[in-house]
Formats: sequence, C-alpha cells, structure tokens
Amino acid sequence: MPTSLIVRQGTTGVAVTPSDTVDIVGASPTSPAALFVGTGGDVEVITLGGSTLVLKNIADGTFMPIQVTRVKAALTTASDIVAIF
Repeated sequence: MPTSLIVRQGTTGVAVTPSDTVDIVGASPTSPAALFVGTGGDVEVITLGGSTLVLKNIADGTFMPIQVTRVKAALTTASDIVAIF
C-alpha cells in the first residue's frame, strides 16, 4: 500500500486499442493517470505494478483512476477507451 498519494490531472490523452502484446503508447516510463471508458463492458488491464485484472461491468462514461501499462484484448468487451496522461 502506498504511503503517500499523488493526485494527477490529465493534460493529454490517447485512444487505446486493446492488445494482448502491445503496451499503451506512452506507458513507459510514465503510465496513464486514468482510463476513460466511453462504451461500457469489461476491461482487462495490466497495472503499473504488474497485476493482471479484469474489471467487470464498467459503465458507459466511466473514468477509472488506475495506472495501467496495457489494456488487453482477450477479455475486454468495453470500447472507446482513452488513456489520460
């Protein structure tokens, strides 16, 4: 668990194409501050810490405050995803 929290606001963004093999452009050395999901569904991600998670039933128009290096394609059903940096 982090001992200090850093809250960032995005200054730019990039459309995300889910991929099982390719990281989000710009994810290294910095990763997105958040993901925006335009059209809801499930989102499979690899977090900055290396965990693979499937976040279920994300609603349309949701900002997800999670730092990720990749949005995987295999189990992602959501679309119109934007990485906010």
